[in-house]
Amino acid sequence: MRRNRFWTAQALIAPRPVGDPGTRVREITLGRPPVMKEFYCGAIIHDCETRLVAPSEDEIIASVDTHARVDHGMTDVPLQLTELVRRGIRDVEPTALNAHND
Repeated sequence: MRRNRFWTAQALIAPRPVGDPGTRVREITLGRPPVMKEFYCGAIIHDCETRLVAPSEDEIIASVDTHARVDHGMTDVPLQLTELVRRGIRDVEPTALNAHND
């Protein structure tokens, strides 16, 4: 296993937690994959099966704006619709994204 020097250096520099009598340096492991954002247009516009996935909420909102203009013929996306979209965005694990493609 290759060690990440940045995290190892940070572990050496950082103060030891209160109540930790050990002298061993602990490594920090980032085990969780990054979370993606997902939105189903069908949650607001019935009979639309468009599913948008992006790393951030702002990118989802931008994609929804384009989708509403191109696919639904909206010339102006109302603020109320944007708020409904924000409430409909959910976090999804990248592994769950692959399950939808099977």
